[in-house]
Amino acid sequence: MTILDSSKGYQKYFEEITKIPHGSDEEKQISDFLVKVANDNNLKVVQDKVNNVIIYKDASKGYENHEPVALQAHIDMVNEKNSDSNHDFSKDPLDIYIEDGFLKARGTTLGADDGAGVAYILSVLTDSNLKHPPLIGIFTVNEEATMLGAFEIDTELIKAKRLINIDGEEEDSSMTGSAGGMDIFISEPITRDTNKTNGYKLVIRGLQGGHSGAEIHKERGNSNKILARLLHALSKEGTIQLATFNGGLKINAIPREAEATFTYSNVDKCQELVNKITEEIKKELEFTDAGLTITLENIELENTIDSKTSNDIITFLYLVPSGLRHKSDHLQGLTTASENLGIVDLTDTTFEFGLSVRGALDSYVQDLADEIITLGQCFGYKPKTDNWYPAWDYMEHSPMRDTMAKIYKEVHNGKELQLYAVHGGLECGIFKGKCPDLDIVAIGPNIYDVHTPDEKLDLASFDRTYTFLCKYLENL
Repeated sequence: MTILDSSKGYQKYFEEITKIPHGSDEEKQISDFLVKVANDNNLKVVQDKVNNVIIYKDASKGYENHEPVALQAHIDMVNEKNSDSNHDFSKDPLDIYIEDGFLKARGTTLGADDGAGVAYILSVLTDSNLKHPPLIGIFTVNEEATMLGAFEIDTELIKAKRLINIDGEEEDSSMTGSAGGMDIFISEPITRDTNKTNGYKLVIRGLQGGHSGAEIHKERGNSNKILARLLHALSKEGTIQLATFNGGLKINAIPREAEATFTYSNVDKCQELVNKITEEIKKELEFTDAGLTITLENIELENTIDSKTSNDIITFLYLVPSGLRHKSDHLQGLTTASENLGIVDLTDTTFEFGLSVRGALDSYVQDLADEIITLGQCFGYKPKTDNWYPAWDYMEHSPMRDTMAKIYKEVHNGKELQLYAVHGGLECGIFKGKCPDLDIVAIGPNIYDVHTPDEKLDLASFDRTYTFLCKYLENL
């Protein structure tokens, strides 16, 4: 039984994609699927060593002398799920369903970021009835984690000076620039006492979370920061020894859930203090995270770490900045710098920490990173940076953008296309760095709550945006 309309190529391909595991670092199956689609349709295809795939399609009749156009999307998705979900992203198909005109997945992310773009490109490449220039479909790996695919792509295989990135999330808008960024990690050894003792479990649930590039300006609650705040407040009235602290699954997703287990010396005031801080936090987040729940329960612990190490971890997490840092005075609504405390994991032997920084300028990225590194060093930690990617700067003169705006207005009965820069990181900056004369535009259908289990794809927008894409290619 199919959920989507298989008579529409892009809907058929999207549903097929949801059946294939394709989280970051696990793209081999979907990469092989793309190769099979190309072979089945007699299209030239190249699969490189990191599983990027490039598919070529000749120009339609009458377009043989037009300049080639590259269509680009990433094939990995963010694997996020609710705590009560038993979904195994390594093998289970997504459980998709339609509700009120939106496509969703039960308990997990949907992967419309960027399955929608992948499905569009496959549909264009396999439809013999479309009119278009020579096409190059570029499918990259690991965009959501390291952007490895874009960095590794061989530009000798891409003989085009025009590129359409299909990783947008707003139908009526086109992105004209994006932030750069990098990730910061800490991994510090810890030791534990093994004596059993009574303690507490403090749990954060019900936050909205979201994409740290797209939603950070909305100032939604960060479960790791909330948990650190509660523990910090407790530490001022008594002694804490942590057993666990776990929150967040992806460094670029605002964490929705977190929990800690610990002992506390001031047993008479523990629940009272938690109730007081909970009331304050829920009031602060009543308009952004009305579903927030904070619970405290008594449990038995097998072991803990010492109070000094515990206090250092709590204080560091309490002090580390996370959220909106700078916004533009030139472009209304544009976040220009931010941090996201995405992952905390107190394992049996280590304290693990992962934070992403983004900035419209390289100087923002470097300064925010140095701030985190310096703070970590104050606690004796040795932060490391990784996964740097460049910003995509606004291009003053863009024939691709001008044509796109013109066609959008024709297709949408005079409505103007909105042009804006985004705070999220896109592969466009990497492609532009490799090919400085590349003219790039970015589009996509309406997708909401990406990087969360609430992710949903507007199916009417999915249809309209594909119609627009085909009309756009016809005019290039």
